[in-house]
Amino acid sequence: MRKSPSKVDLHILGLISSAALLTLTGMPSRAQTAEDMEARYRRDGMEQALQTKQRFDLYGLRFDSDKATIQASSKGLLDDITTTMKNFPDWRLRIVGHTDATGAPAPNAILSQERADAVKAALVERGVDGQRLITAGLGESRPVASNESPSGRALNRRVELSRFTDSAEARKMLKAMSDFLVGQKTLSFGFDSMFEVVTPTDQKIGLASSGAVTLSRPDKVRATRAGGFSDIEILFDGKTLTLLGKNVNTYAQIAAPGTVDQIIEELKDKHNRPLPASDILLGSVYDELIQGVYDAKDLGSGVINGVECDSLAFRKDDVDWQVWVAQGARPYPCQFLVTSKLTSQAPQYSIQFRDWKFGGEVAADDFAFKNASNAQLIDLKEIRDKLADMPSHFVRGGQQ
Repeated sequence: MRKSPSKVDLHILGLISSAALLTLTGMPSRAQTAEDMEARYRRDGMEQALQTKQRFDLYGLRFDSDKATIQASSKGLLDDITTTMKNFPDWRLRIVGHTDATGAPAPNAILSQERADAVKAALVERGVDGQRLITAGLGESRPVASNESPSGRALNRRVELSRFTDSAEARKMLKAMSDFLVGQKTLSFGFDSMFEVVTPTDQKIGLASSGAVTLSRPDKVRATRAGGFSDIEILFDGKTLTLLGKNVNTYAQIAAPGTVDQIIEELKDKHNRPLPASDILLGSVYDELIQGVYDAKDLGSGVINGVECDSLAFRKDDVDWQVWVAQGARPYPCQFLVTSKLTSQAPQYSIQFRDWKFGGEVAADDFAFKNASNAQLIDLKEIRDKLADMPSHFVRGGQQ
């Protein structure tokens, strides 16, 4: 067992970015107004929130209209943040600007980034080390209240402060896993996945599925997934993409010469049919997984299916995700867990891997579609409805 990592905050849930997480609930209500939040503000309350919850929505930082110029009345709050950073010298802080939905999304995103940058600059002027600060601007994309009322819009106009960790060791181990996978010309694995949905009554329901993937670089892949309500096989032989619905005995084909990377993107973007664990099949695994990550933690060792693993946790604006990587000469992923930050009740998607094989261990496969069941050929548009990701009685709802 490897040496334990340095201390981290384990109360934070630490993937596959293309996983579609579902909620059927609406936006939560808030009793407080922005004025209430500002009136109740205390520096020790901010410090306590950052210490226990690692985030704090700050109201009262004022800017000139449609500009990133901080008004003089905000001096006290900037001084408080500076004092907090001096009181907790190990903390690193992410400053995130948010706007309401007045105006167009693109200018709002730019303005929120500029305001976050202005706050960072003001803190650096006050003596805070700029290496301890990062910024982001999310514009109107993360509302905490309805934009239909002045009070809701006021709540959405805020500066979010959040503590973050950036473990070089966690990034290094993720890179080692990625390099190992990319270096395999052929590989195969089985998997079991669990996809959570949330009902209007806040009940979480898990949809389970299992399957297998065989990959031969650069241009061949076979993937199966059976989930009770669907039984799907996807084949690509370098020239033709085939989608087979085993439970409905129909299939569709399209000419798609290219690489596995190209077919993964086409399935996801054009046909809404992402391959299972598609991110770890790409030739740029690390770049795909690390994109947008602002927080990385090394949580020490864990055990998945009897295999000792390094447990790594990462945060992005839309999801928190965690990966367990097998220790030793073959650092393959044993499990991924992704938690949505954009939907009520934080639904999760998990995938656990088994039966990894590499190189000569992988069974021979020509990746050609044989149609042994005399399946009916149909148009690709028709098969999209027949190969649904969820049972027909499940209806997608709005985001938080």
